[in-house]
Formats: sequence, C-alpha cells, structure tokens
Amino acid sequence: MRAKKLFGPLVLMIFAAAYFVPATDAEDFADRGSVKRWKVYDYTHRPHLRGRHPYFLAPESIAFDFLLKPNTAFLVTSHPHYDGELLGDMTGRNLVAFLDVSVTPGTEFMYFGEPDGCPEPADVRYYFETDTSGKFEETDYWWSPGGVDLDSLTGPGGLLYISGFFASGWEDYFGHPATLDAAHEEAFQRAVQDVRSIGLSFGGGCSRGNGVGIVPGTGSGYFILGHFEAYYPADPL
Repeated sequence: MRAKKLFGPLVLMIFAAAYFVPATDAEDFADRGSVKRWKVYDYTHRPHLRGRHPYFLAPESIAFDFLLKPNTAFLVTSHPHYDGELLGDMTGRNLVAFLDVSVTPGTEFMYFGEPDGCPEPADVRYYFETDTSGKFEETDYWWSPGGVDLDSLTGPGGLLYISGFFASGWEDYFGHPATLDAAHEEAFQRAVQDVRSIGLSFGGGCSRGNGVGIVPGTGSGYFILGHFEAYYPADPL
C-alpha cells in the first residue's frame, strides 16, 4: 500500500466550531443504531484485520478510541442501509465529512513503520472499495488525495471535502495513480460506479492505510465522525 500523499485542489478543510453540510440524505448519526452500521478495523498480524464497532457519542456522532500501537487503519461502512446514498454509483458526487479528535495534553500520534523516509505525519483520508469477492485486483481499493494530519483535528475539528470522484489524485492498493494509464482510469471509473464499502483510512509517511495509534506514555484520545455524505453538486444546501 505504498503511495505518496497528494495535497491537491480537490480537498478543502474548514475548521470551525459550527459547520454546515448539504441538507440531503446523509448519515448524521442522530440514530444510536448507526454505530452498528460502521466498523473500525485494526491490524492484528499484518495484513489481517480485526473489526470492532465504534460507539455513540452525544450529541450526534460516533467515535473510537485510538490504540497504543499503530494498528488502526479504517473506519468504514458497507451496510445495505446506505445503498444509493453512500454505496452504489457515486459518479459525479462530492464527499463531505465532519471529523474531530479529542486527546489528553501531550498526546503524540504515530503511524506504522515510522519513520520511513517521508515527512508526512499520521493522517486520515477518504477510502472506498468496489466488489472484492473475486481474485485480488489492486484497482478494487482506492485512497483519496489530501490526507489531513490528525494533530490538526485536535482543535475545533473540521470538514473534509472532496469535489467529485475524479481520477486525479486517487491511488490504488499499490499506490498506482488512477491516471497511470487508460486501463487504470477505466478500472477507477468502474469502481466508482459500484462502491461496496466507503469511509476513512488512517496512515502516514510514505504509505496509506498502514495504521495509526498513540505513542505509549504520551496520552490517550479518540476519533470522532459527526457527519458523512456523498452528494451531487446540484443538491440544495
């Protein structure tokens, strides 16, 4: 999963205590049952992952505790409740999510393999998969451009926004860009038309999805997801 990070024009972070999101169908976590629709995935013995559910956090959000080892890699959903909203054909949609991190003073984040020669710290970005039931294909898994440092979310939090599922900036399982060649771009578009799992991925350094955690002895904390939406630009705000 080696891949350079890209910080391109597709990503906009807006930090504010109050935030605005499109008033269309979305997951705002007002229903406590929503915690069962999402899963956190931690590495056990790489590349194997073990799932756990996040927990409901008032007033309307879900959260998970960071581990004292760099093993937490994904917060995603593949629940049929989201068919046609977050799952299915996402062509032409924008993504927006409200993210926050709460930590005790002095808490330091780390990523698996740190340091690995790249300066980027532990971060979070968008991630999705298409149908992975057949033989392994690197183009079944996609990471977005524009990772956001976890440290930068420990203030008021913010919106993570991407304009459109355009090929530019997205990279596959082996870090190959969707624009590498015609075959990759076609594979990316097919994946966008049949999203089976979507959410957030955690990593850092030269890689994506390699896992993050808290440096033992520095503190503790948890990650908060307060809204997640895939919407068409023409939808009313």
